[in-house]
Amino acid sequence: MKKTNMRRFGALVAAGALVLAACGGDDEAAEEVTEETEASQDASDCAVTTLNIGTILPVTGSLAFLGPPEIAASDFAVEDINAAGGVLGNSVVINQGDSGDTSTDLANTEVDRLLAAGAQVIVGAASSAVSKTVIDKITSAGVVQFSPANTSPDFTNYDDKGLYFRTAPSDLLQGRVLANLVIEEGNTTAAVLFRQESYGQGLADAFKANFESSGGTVAEFLAYAPETDTFDAEVDKVVAANPDAVVIIGFEESGTILSTMHERGVGPTAKMVYGVDGNISGLDKLVDDASILEGIKGTVPSVDLASISEFTARLDAAGVDGVYDYGAETYDAIVISALAAEIAGCADGASIGAQINDVTKDGEKCTDYASCLALVQAGTDIDYDGLGGPYEFVDAGEPAAASFRIITYGAAGADISLDQYVFAS
Repeated sequence: MKKTNMRRFGALVAAGALVLAACGGDDEAAEEVTEETEASQDASDCAVTTLNIGTILPVTGSLAFLGPPEIAASDFAVEDINAAGGVLGNSVVINQGDSGDTSTDLANTEVDRLLAAGAQVIVGAASSAVSKTVIDKITSAGVVQFSPANTSPDFTNYDDKGLYFRTAPSDLLQGRVLANLVIEEGNTTAAVLFRQESYGQGLADAFKANFESSGGTVAEFLAYAPETDTFDAEVDKVVAANPDAVVIIGFEESGTILSTMHERGVGPTAKMVYGVDGNISGLDKLVDDASILEGIKGTVPSVDLASISEFTARLDAAGVDGVYDYGAETYDAIVISALAAEIAGCADGASIGAQINDVTKDGEKCTDYASCLALVQAGTDIDYDGLGGPYEFVDAGEPAAASFRIITYGAAGADISLDQYVFAS
């Protein structure tokens, strides 16, 4: 029977009992020989013994500020895996690519290049909308797509052939956290400005549902096209509605929105304003005068950074400039994929995808590739918690629970609070 560990999240995980029927004597020995023969045949049938990973992470585009921690973390993961002996006795290969954003078709071009180069796991995109443009191409090729940052609820039930995974939680959770934060700070009315694409719409809908169910009123629910350059009309509606709070769900265009809000007297220094993971970490780089951000708060799916200080120091040394969002999740996506390949005995996408969920639950806890690899090679079921875990993937290939931190901007820059909000899915 597999052991189910108690989790520090406090989420309850229901596990069914697996009843093992054992045969004795010669029958048992014959069964063992048969299993060994089948395993040998399976290994000899494997056509892919080198794990080839590609990435489509935001080097350019509206989420480029999230690129440095994700790209650095992906390199660190491969370095650590190879230092521990690699996968199936071979060094892991990584090819970095740029996802761009939805204003270009760069992600599709990069995916074509990575598939031609033999990638069996493609890590990315960071943007849910970008992932929507390539998920069918990747999974139809029998390749795993593993995003460290997609949060759109649309992916939970997406027809992905069992090959799409994410270490980031669904925005159904973030919407609840954000709504609770806004309500707890005494706001009863809110205006919401959001990008009209899968990420923005999904998170906006989740916030609205949770805010209203908690007794709040959404005074304005304003969608804008991702390519919008000016936001005078939207901000004028916010001014007219005069809500207690304003929620902005966007990417780099959030800087323009906030500057316009400040000019109209509804910016963070005048009203309670909230951001999200798509914008909050890099806002001080998106406005000319960071002082106009004083008081703005935002939610980010994140592990407690103090608990991974060695990793964040490693990111700092790589020049990430203090933005750590989704670095741990990127690192873990690659380690989980590598462990899945080792367990499967083959590094092709289908074999890896079949093992990924089980890597994160119902086994002996381990927190780094080297220790997990030793357990796998000893025939032990593992439960990889890693830098951002525990994950406890559900059948949909995503975390059952997540923790969030609140970022608050002061007059001199971002002051990061480590308050954690945890919810089971």
